Amino acid sequence: MNTSKKQINYNLNDFLPFIDGLDIAINFSLIIFLSSFLLESVDTRISVVILCFVTSLSFIFRIFDLKISKLLEKLKINKINLFLILCFLYFIPVIIQKEFPIFLSIGILVIFRVFLGIIISLSYRNVLINEQKFVTNILQLKYWILIFLGIACGSLFYNLINEIYSNDFINNGGWKILYLIVITLLLVIFVFSKFHLKKNVNIMLDSNNIKNDLFVTNYINSFILFIPILCFLLFSFSNWLPKFSNPDNLYFLSYGFLYLFLTNLILFFITPLANIIGRRKSVIFFNISVLIISSICSFINHSSSYSIDFLKFFLSLVSSFTICCFILQQQINRTTENSCISSLNLSFLTAAIFASPFVFFSVNFSINYSVIYIFLSIVYFINHIRLVFKKDG
Repeated sequence: MNTSKKQINYNLNDFLPFIDGLDIAINFSLIIFLSSFLLESVDTRISVVILCFVTSLSFIFRIFDLKISKLLEKLKINKINLFLILCFLYFIPVIIQKEFPIFLSIGILVIFRVFLGIIISLSYRNVLINEQKFVTNILQLKYWILIFLGIACGSLFYNLINEIYSNDFINNGGWKILYLIVITLLLVIFVFSKFHLKKNVNIMLDSNNIKNDLFVTNYINSFILFIPILCFLLFSFSNWLPKFSNPDNLYFLSYGFLYLFLTNLILFFITPLANIIGRRKSVIFFNISVLIISSICSFINHSSSYSIDFLKFFLSLVSSFTICCFILQQQINRTTENSCISSLNLSFLTAAIFASPFVFFSVNFSINYSVIYIFLSIVYFINHIRLVFKKDG
Protein backbone atom coordinates (compact mmCIF):
# COMPACT_ATOMS: atom_id res chain seq x y z
CA MET A 1 0.00 0.00 0.00
CA ASN A 2 1.43 3.33 -1.03
CA THR A 3 0.97 5.91 1.69
CA SER A 4 3.87 8.26 1.04
CA LYS A 5 1.87 11.02 -0.66
CA LYS A 6 -1.12 10.89 1.68
CA GLN A 7 0.68 11.67 4.88
CA ILE A 8 0.65 15.45 4.36
CA ASN A 9 -3.14 15.60 3.81
CA TYR A 10 -5.48 16.30 6.71
CA ASN A 11 -9.24 15.89 6.63
CA LEU A 12 -12.06 16.04 9.14
CA ASN A 13 -11.92 12.26 9.58
CA ASP A 14 -8.46 12.77 11.12
CA PHE A 15 -10.31 13.78 14.29
CA LEU A 16 -11.33 10.13 14.67
CA PRO A 17 -8.06 8.73 16.08
CA PHE A 18 -7.80 11.77 18.35
CA ILE A 19 -11.31 11.12 19.69
CA ASP A 20 -10.48 7.42 20.03
CA GLY A 21 -7.40 8.24 22.11
CA LEU A 22 -9.39 10.79 24.14
CA ASP A 23 -12.02 8.15 24.85
CA ILE A 24 -9.42 5.60 25.99
CA ALA A 25 -7.73 8.01 28.40
CA ILE A 26 -10.90 9.48 29.92
CA ASN A 27 -12.92 6.30 30.36
CA PHE A 28 -10.14 4.09 31.67
CA SER A 29 -9.03 6.88 34.01
CA LEU A 30 -12.55 7.28 35.39
CA ILE A 31 -12.89 3.62 36.40
CA ILE A 32 -12.16 4.31 40.07
CA PHE A 33 -14.76 7.12 40.31
CA LEU A 34 -17.36 5.16 38.34
CA SER A 35 -16.85 2.18 40.64
CA SER A 36 -17.53 4.39 43.68
CA PHE A 37 -20.59 5.97 42.04
CA LEU A 38 -22.17 2.85 40.54
CA LEU A 39 -20.97 0.09 42.86
CA GLU A 40 -20.62 1.86 46.19
CA SER A 41 -21.66 -1.22 48.18
CA VAL A 42 -19.18 -3.52 46.40
CA ASP A 43 -15.57 -4.04 47.50
CA THR A 44 -13.33 -1.66 45.53
CA ARG A 45 -11.01 -4.53 44.58
CA ILE A 46 -13.92 -6.16 42.79
CA SER A 47 -15.78 -3.09 41.51
CA VAL A 48 -12.75 -1.71 39.61
CA VAL A 49 -12.39 -5.04 37.78
CA ILE A 50 -16.11 -5.01 36.86
CA LEU A 51 -15.92 -1.41 35.61
CA CYS A 52 -12.73 -2.18 33.69
CA PHE A 53 -14.54 -4.99 31.88
CA VAL A 54 -17.56 -2.76 31.13
CA THR A 55 -15.28 -0.01 29.81
CA SER A 56 -13.42 -2.57 27.68
CA LEU A 57 -16.67 -3.48 25.89
CA SER A 58 -15.95 -0.68 23.41
CA PHE A 59 -12.88 -2.70 22.38
CA ILE A 60 -14.61 -6.08 22.36
CA PHE A 61 -17.61 -5.13 20.21
CA ARG A 62 -15.60 -3.44 17.45
CA ILE A 63 -15.32 -6.81 15.74
CA PHE A 64 -19.11 -6.80 15.23
CA ASP A 65 -19.17 -3.47 13.38
CA LEU A 66 -20.02 -4.91 9.96
CA LYS A 67 -22.83 -7.06 11.38
CA ILE A 68 -24.37 -3.99 13.04
CA SER A 69 -23.92 -2.08 9.79
CA LYS A 70 -25.90 -4.74 7.89
CA LEU A 71 -28.64 -4.58 10.52
CA LEU A 72 -28.92 -0.79 10.22
CA GLU A 73 -28.95 -1.03 6.42
CA LYS A 74 -31.94 -3.39 6.65
CA LEU A 75 -33.67 -0.69 8.71
CA LYS A 76 -33.02 1.72 5.78
CA ILE A 77 -30.41 3.69 7.76
CA ASN A 78 -27.58 4.37 5.31
CA LYS A 79 -25.98 7.52 6.74
CA ILE A 80 -25.32 8.78 10.27
CA ASN A 81 -23.87 12.18 11.10
CA LEU A 82 -20.59 11.30 12.79
CA PHE A 83 -20.17 14.07 15.34
CA LEU A 84 -23.85 14.20 16.32
CA ILE A 85 -24.04 10.45 16.99
CA LEU A 86 -20.86 10.68 19.08
CA CYS A 87 -22.40 13.57 21.06
CA PHE A 88 -25.55 11.52 21.62
CA LEU A 89 -23.54 8.49 22.80
CA TYR A 90 -21.47 10.57 25.21
CA PHE A 91 -24.66 12.06 26.64
CA ILE A 92 -25.94 8.57 27.59
CA PRO A 93 -23.78 8.12 30.75
CA VAL A 94 -24.54 11.69 31.85
CA ILE A 95 -28.17 10.72 32.54
CA ILE A 96 -27.12 8.12 35.16
CA GLN A 97 -28.20 9.10 38.66
CA LYS A 98 -27.06 7.67 41.98
CA GLU A 99 -30.67 6.77 42.80
CA PHE A 100 -30.87 4.43 39.80
CA PRO A 101 -30.79 0.68 40.51
CA ILE A 102 -27.31 -0.79 40.02
CA PHE A 103 -28.32 -2.98 37.09
CA LEU A 104 -29.98 -0.04 35.29
CA SER A 105 -26.88 2.17 35.72
CA ILE A 106 -24.52 -0.60 34.58
CA GLY A 107 -26.86 -1.37 31.67
CA ILE A 108 -26.78 2.27 30.51
CA LEU A 109 -22.98 2.28 30.71
CA VAL A 110 -22.83 -1.01 28.77
CA ILE A 111 -24.98 0.46 25.98
CA PHE A 112 -22.71 3.52 25.84
CA ARG A 113 -19.49 1.47 25.61
CA VAL A 114 -20.81 -1.12 23.14
CA PHE A 115 -22.22 1.35 20.63
CA LEU A 116 -19.33 3.79 20.95
CA GLY A 117 -16.85 1.08 19.95
CA ILE A 118 -19.00 0.03 16.99
CA ILE A 119 -19.51 3.62 15.78
CA ILE A 120 -15.79 4.43 16.00
CA SER A 121 -14.91 1.29 14.05
CA LEU A 122 -17.52 2.02 11.35
CA SER A 123 -16.29 5.60 11.07
CA TYR A 124 -12.77 4.32 10.49
CA ARG A 125 -14.05 2.22 7.60
CA ASN A 126 -16.22 4.64 5.66
CA VAL A 127 -16.78 8.37 6.17
CA LEU A 128 -18.42 10.68 3.64
CA ILE A 129 -17.26 14.31 3.68
CA ASN A 130 -19.52 16.18 1.27
CA GLU A 131 -20.19 12.85 -0.48
CA GLN A 132 -16.47 12.13 -0.90
CA LYS A 133 -15.48 8.80 0.64
CA PHE A 134 -12.60 8.56 3.15
CA VAL A 135 -11.22 5.46 4.84
CA THR A 136 -8.89 5.91 7.82
CA ASN A 137 -5.46 4.59 6.90
CA ILE A 138 -4.03 3.26 10.16
CA LEU A 139 -0.69 2.60 8.45
CA GLN A 140 0.04 6.30 8.38
CA LEU A 141 2.13 7.76 11.19
CA LYS A 142 -0.38 10.57 11.67
CA TYR A 143 -2.99 8.04 12.84
CA TRP A 144 -0.78 6.90 15.71
CA ILE A 145 0.40 10.44 16.52
CA LEU A 146 -3.23 11.58 16.80
CA ILE A 147 -4.05 8.58 19.03
CA PHE A 148 -1.15 9.63 21.29
CA LEU A 149 -2.36 13.24 21.32
CA GLY A 150 -5.89 12.14 22.21
CA ILE A 151 -4.64 9.98 25.08
CA ALA A 152 -2.41 12.79 26.34
CA CYS A 153 -5.27 15.35 26.19
CA GLY A 154 -7.69 12.94 27.88
CA SER A 155 -5.21 12.40 30.72
CA LEU A 156 -4.68 16.17 30.97
CA PHE A 157 -8.44 16.81 31.25
CA TYR A 158 -8.70 14.10 33.91
CA ASN A 159 -5.85 15.53 35.98
CA LEU A 160 -7.24 19.07 35.71
CA ILE A 161 -10.65 17.96 36.98
CA ASN A 162 -8.97 15.91 39.70
CA GLU A 163 -6.98 18.98 40.84
CA ILE A 164 -9.86 21.46 40.68
CA TYR A 165 -12.55 19.36 42.39
CA SER A 166 -12.49 17.19 45.49
CA ASN A 167 -12.69 13.41 45.34
CA ASP A 168 -16.09 13.51 47.08
CA PHE A 169 -17.51 15.79 44.41
CA ILE A 170 -16.15 13.63 41.56
CA ASN A 171 -17.32 10.43 43.28
CA ASN A 172 -20.85 11.84 43.57
CA GLY A 173 -21.26 12.67 39.89
CA GLY A 174 -18.53 15.20 39.18
CA TRP A 175 -16.99 12.68 36.76
CA LYS A 176 -19.73 13.68 34.30
CA ILE A 177 -17.83 16.94 33.69
CA LEU A 178 -15.31 15.01 31.60
CA TYR A 179 -18.09 13.63 29.40
CA LEU A 180 -19.52 17.15 29.05
CA ILE A 181 -16.07 18.37 27.95
CA VAL A 182 -15.99 15.71 25.22
CA ILE A 183 -19.57 16.60 24.16
CA THR A 184 -18.61 20.28 23.97
CA LEU A 185 -15.53 19.45 21.89
CA LEU A 186 -17.59 17.33 19.49
CA LEU A 187 -20.22 20.06 19.14
CA VAL A 188 -17.53 22.64 18.37
CA ILE A 189 -16.11 20.36 15.66
CA PHE A 190 -19.62 19.79 14.26
CA VAL A 191 -20.48 23.51 14.16
CA PHE A 192 -17.08 24.42 12.67
CA SER A 193 -17.34 21.77 9.94
CA LYS A 194 -21.01 22.39 9.17
CA PHE A 195 -21.19 26.19 9.13
CA HIS A 196 -17.61 27.36 8.54
CA LEU A 197 -16.13 24.66 6.32
CA LYS A 198 -19.55 23.86 4.81
CA LYS A 199 -18.87 20.13 5.11
CA ASN A 200 -21.16 17.32 6.20
CA VAL A 201 -19.38 14.40 7.86
CA ASN A 202 -21.41 11.19 7.77
CA ILE A 203 -20.73 7.53 8.44
CA MET A 204 -21.75 5.66 5.30
CA LEU A 205 -23.19 2.22 6.04
CA ASP A 206 -22.27 0.11 3.02
CA SER A 207 -21.12 -3.25 4.39
CA ASN A 208 -21.71 -5.04 1.07
CA ASN A 209 -18.79 -3.17 -0.49
CA ILE A 210 -16.43 -4.00 2.38
CA LYS A 211 -14.61 -7.30 2.13
CA ASN A 212 -14.90 -9.18 5.40
CA ASP A 213 -11.66 -11.17 5.63
CA LEU A 214 -11.29 -14.39 7.58
CA PHE A 215 -11.06 -13.98 11.35
CA VAL A 216 -7.88 -16.10 11.56
CA THR A 217 -6.16 -14.16 8.77
CA ASN A 218 -6.85 -10.81 10.42
CA TYR A 219 -5.75 -12.07 13.82
CA ILE A 220 -2.46 -13.43 12.46
CA ASN A 221 -1.81 -10.10 10.74
CA SER A 222 -2.28 -8.20 14.01
CA PHE A 223 -0.89 -10.75 16.44
CA ILE A 224 1.39 -8.44 18.47
CA LEU A 225 -0.42 -5.11 18.14
CA PHE A 226 -2.25 -5.62 21.44
CA ILE A 227 1.01 -4.82 23.30
CA PRO A 228 1.04 -1.04 22.62
CA ILE A 229 -2.73 -0.90 23.28
CA LEU A 230 -2.11 -2.46 26.70
CA CYS A 231 0.56 0.17 27.32
CA PHE A 232 -1.98 2.89 26.45
CA LEU A 233 -4.27 1.35 29.07
CA LEU A 234 -1.41 1.14 31.57
CA PHE A 235 -0.84 4.87 31.09
CA SER A 236 -4.55 5.56 31.72
CA PHE A 237 -4.59 3.22 34.74
CA SER A 238 -1.62 5.10 36.21
CA ASN A 239 -4.00 7.93 37.17
CA TRP A 240 -5.57 5.76 39.87
CA LEU A 241 -4.40 2.14 39.95
CA PRO A 242 -1.11 2.70 41.89
CA LYS A 243 -3.12 4.00 44.89
CA PHE A 244 -5.30 0.90 45.07
CA SER A 245 -2.85 -1.79 44.00
CA ASN A 246 -0.61 -4.07 45.98
CA PRO A 247 2.13 -1.76 47.44
CA ASP A 248 4.82 -3.84 45.70
CA ASN A 249 3.39 -2.77 42.32
CA LEU A 250 3.22 0.96 43.05
CA TYR A 251 6.37 2.01 41.20
CA PHE A 252 5.74 -0.07 38.08
CA LEU A 253 2.11 1.05 37.73
CA SER A 254 3.18 4.71 37.78
CA TYR A 255 3.56 4.59 34.00
CA GLY A 256 3.78 8.33 33.36
CA PHE A 257 3.59 10.59 30.32
CA LEU A 258 7.34 10.25 29.70
CA TYR A 259 6.91 6.64 28.54
CA LEU A 260 3.96 7.49 26.31
CA PHE A 261 6.01 10.30 24.78
CA LEU A 262 8.99 7.98 24.26
CA THR A 263 6.81 5.50 22.36
CA ASN A 264 5.60 8.29 20.09
CA LEU A 265 9.08 9.75 19.59
CA ILE A 266 10.78 6.43 18.84
CA LEU A 267 8.01 5.42 16.42
CA PHE A 268 8.28 8.77 14.63
CA PHE A 269 11.97 8.22 13.92
CA ILE A 270 12.25 4.47 13.31
CA THR A 271 9.38 4.09 10.81
CA PRO A 272 10.90 6.25 8.01
CA LEU A 273 14.31 4.74 8.78
CA ALA A 274 12.93 1.20 8.53
CA ASN A 275 11.45 1.98 5.11
CA ILE A 276 14.87 3.13 3.93
CA ILE A 277 16.74 0.10 5.30
CA GLY A 278 14.15 -2.38 4.05
CA ARG A 279 10.81 -3.40 5.47
CA ARG A 280 11.41 -7.13 5.88
CA LYS A 281 14.94 -6.67 7.27
CA SER A 282 13.63 -4.11 9.77
CA VAL A 283 10.79 -6.38 10.94
CA ILE A 284 13.23 -9.26 11.51
CA PHE A 285 15.65 -6.93 13.34
CA PHE A 286 12.90 -5.63 15.65
CA ASN A 287 11.66 -9.15 16.40
CA ILE A 288 15.09 -10.56 17.18
CA SER A 289 16.10 -7.49 19.25
CA VAL A 290 13.03 -7.73 21.49
CA LEU A 291 13.36 -11.51 21.73
CA ILE A 292 17.02 -11.37 22.82
CA ILE A 293 16.66 -8.48 25.31
CA SER A 294 13.49 -9.83 26.92
CA SER A 295 14.99 -13.33 27.18
CA ILE A 296 18.11 -12.02 28.93
CA CYS A 297 16.13 -9.74 31.26
CA SER A 298 13.84 -12.56 32.34
CA PHE A 299 16.78 -14.03 34.32
CA ILE A 300 17.79 -10.76 36.01
CA ASN A 301 16.80 -9.66 39.53
CA HIS A 302 14.27 -6.79 39.30
CA SER A 303 14.20 -5.64 42.92
CA SER A 304 15.73 -2.18 42.32
CA SER A 305 13.90 0.91 41.09
CA TYR A 306 16.38 1.16 38.19
CA SER A 307 15.35 -2.25 36.86
CA ILE A 308 11.68 -1.24 37.02
CA ASP A 309 12.48 2.02 35.20
CA PHE A 310 14.24 -0.02 32.53
CA LEU A 311 11.20 -2.29 32.23
CA LYS A 312 8.91 0.70 31.66
CA PHE A 313 11.36 2.12 29.11
CA PHE A 314 11.56 -1.30 27.45
CA LEU A 315 7.76 -1.45 27.21
CA SER A 316 7.82 1.94 25.47
CA LEU A 317 10.49 0.67 23.09
CA VAL A 318 8.60 -2.57 22.41
CA SER A 319 5.38 -0.61 21.80
CA SER A 320 7.04 1.56 19.15
CA PHE A 321 8.74 -1.49 17.57
CA THR A 322 5.42 -3.34 17.54
CA ILE A 323 3.48 -0.55 15.82
CA CYS A 324 6.30 -0.12 13.31
CA CYS A 325 6.35 -3.89 12.64
CA PHE A 326 2.59 -3.87 12.11
CA ILE A 327 2.83 -1.00 9.62
CA LEU A 328 5.71 -2.61 7.73
CA GLN A 329 4.14 -6.07 7.61
CA GLN A 330 0.85 -4.71 6.25
CA GLN A 331 2.75 -2.75 3.62
CA ILE A 332 4.70 -5.87 2.63
CA ASN A 333 1.43 -7.85 2.36
CA ARG A 334 -0.29 -4.96 0.51
CA THR A 335 -3.18 -5.20 2.93
CA THR A 336 -6.24 -3.04 2.21
CA GLU A 337 -7.29 -0.29 4.60
CA ASN A 338 -10.42 -2.14 5.70
CA SER A 339 -8.47 -5.35 6.37
CA CYS A 340 -6.06 -3.32 8.50
CA ILE A 341 -9.00 -1.94 10.49
CA SER A 342 -10.33 -5.49 11.02
CA SER A 343 -6.88 -6.49 12.28
CA LEU A 344 -6.79 -3.47 14.59
CA ASN A 345 -10.21 -4.39 15.99
CA LEU A 346 -8.92 -7.87 16.86
CA SER A 347 -5.94 -6.29 18.62
CA PHE A 348 -8.33 -4.18 20.69
CA LEU A 349 -10.26 -7.36 21.51
CA THR A 350 -7.06 -9.08 22.71
CA ALA A 351 -6.11 -6.05 24.83
CA ALA A 352 -9.59 -6.07 26.39
CA ILE A 353 -9.20 -9.76 27.30
CA PHE A 354 -5.99 -8.95 29.21
CA ALA A 355 -7.12 -5.63 30.78
CA SER A 356 -9.48 -6.80 33.54
CA PRO A 357 -7.29 -9.71 34.71
CA PHE A 358 -4.33 -7.31 34.80
CA VAL A 359 -6.24 -4.90 37.06
CA PHE A 360 -7.38 -7.77 39.31
CA PHE A 361 -3.84 -9.16 39.60
CA SER A 362 -2.29 -5.72 40.22
CA VAL A 363 -4.72 -4.98 43.04
CA ASN A 364 -4.47 -8.34 44.79
CA PHE A 365 -1.01 -9.72 44.05
CA SER A 366 2.60 -8.69 43.60
CA ILE A 367 3.73 -8.52 39.97
CA ASN A 368 6.67 -10.72 39.00
CA TYR A 369 8.53 -8.59 36.45
CA SER A 370 10.40 -11.58 35.03
CA VAL A 371 7.02 -12.92 33.91
CA ILE A 372 6.48 -9.78 31.81
CA TYR A 373 9.80 -10.35 30.05
CA ILE A 374 8.98 -14.04 29.53
CA PHE A 375 5.57 -13.09 28.14
CA LEU A 376 7.17 -10.65 25.66
CA SER A 377 9.72 -13.33 24.69
CA ILE A 378 6.98 -15.84 23.94
CA VAL A 379 4.89 -13.34 21.95
CA TYR A 380 7.82 -12.21 19.82
CA PHE A 381 9.09 -15.76 19.38
CA ILE A 382 5.69 -16.77 17.99
CA ASN A 383 5.65 -13.71 15.75
CA HIS A 384 9.15 -14.47 14.45
CA ILE A 385 8.24 -18.12 13.75
CA ARG A 386 5.16 -16.88 11.89
CA LEU A 387 7.34 -14.67 9.69
CA VAL A 388 9.79 -17.49 8.98
CA PHE A 389 7.04 -19.93 8.02
CA LYS A 390 5.33 -17.32 5.90
CA LYS A 391 8.57 -16.72 3.99
CA ASP A 392 9.09 -20.44 3.48
CA GLY A 393 5.48 -20.87 2.38
